[in-house]
Amino acid sequence: MDLYFVQSLNESSKIISISGEEVHHIVKVKRYKAGDRIFLTNGCGLISEVELIKVTKDYCEVSVLAIQKFEKAKREIIALFPLLRNPERFEFGIEKLTELGISEIIPFYSKRTLKKKLKLERAQKILISAIKQSINPFLPKLHEPLSLEDALNINFRNDLILFGNIEGERLSVVVNKFNLKSFEKIFLLVGPEGDFSEEELVLLKSKNACPVNLSKNRLRSETALICLLAQLKNFLDE
Repeated sequence: MDLYFVQSLNESSKIISISGEEVHHIVKVKRYKAGDRIFLTNGCGLISEVELIKVTKDYCEVSVLAIQKFEKAKREIIALFPLLRNPERFEFGIEKLTELGISEIIPFYSKRTLKKKLKLERAQKILISAIKQSINPFLPKLHEPLSLEDALNINFRNDLILFGNIEGERLSVVVNKFNLKSFEKIFLLVGPEGDFSEEELVLLKSKNACPVNLSKNRLRSETALICLLAQLKNFLDE
């Protein structure tokens, strides 16, 4: 199943024109022709089967055959991801978080963060590629980088915050202390390459964040966040 991202797709679509990078993949890479069928998603819960009716090197025109609407998960899972010195590791992390079904990604910088900038356009393309690869009909919302304090202030309600920390308990123990169904949002975060400062740990404590021991081994930031999300998924009913 080849899935392509077309933001203009909606529930009433009949004929859609496709342009830009997706045309290159359809025409040059996969060499589809008029009469072939492919699938589109708008990243907002729709996946549509379409038939190519016109194919040029610059654009494609398709006829919508069927549209399936998917329901969002019962609760949002939001990743607070520290900016990393090596951009490839950060990109790997956001790709895998997307494949696992993260709702939002908030890049943050803190006292010991070694990098404070992000190529948002490139990161967005990675997220789009990840939903296509994983047949995920929901494109995560990607935020502009924020300070850790500002990122934590997005927590307006009594949401659950889990963060990777060797001093914490295993996730199986932590989740037994809460009714996960009572939270509309669950925030996940890990420290940067230099870890959290003492002041930041105090800030996390003031937000009632729960430390989680993810492994007996020391994990890289991107590995830890992927691990935390994957483990949490096992305890959610969706």
